[in-house]
Amino acid sequence: MRQDKRSALRQKTCRAMVALMSEHDPDLPFGDIAERIRWHRKLEQLDQLQYATRAGLTRTQLSNWETGKSRISIDGARALRRTYGLSLDFIYEGIADALPMTLRVAWRDRP
Repeated sequence: MRQDKRSALRQKTCRAMVALMSEHDPDLPFGDIAERIRWHRKLEQLDQLQYATRAGLTRTQLSNWETGKSRISIDGARALRRTYGLSLDFIYEGIADALPMTLRVAWRDRP
């Protein structure tokens, strides 16, 4: 029971942080998604070309998503899910509970 409460609290906290990030820069409508994709690419220690190529994407697509000016397509998100294990809930909503445990811990413990 306690685990469920902690999980719900983390989700609420993450959503609140995402809302704050979105409010600070209205020119980046998808900045929250961009942050999560950039974070994961850097965690994997890959440049944009390497990260995109492994997922069957183009560097330009990835760059557009990482700037926050365009939203990742469902096909792009599914490619990241297949290749890197990122959940769609995490990519679009910031819900880390759907990630594999190692990624969930890394996301929670990021600076």
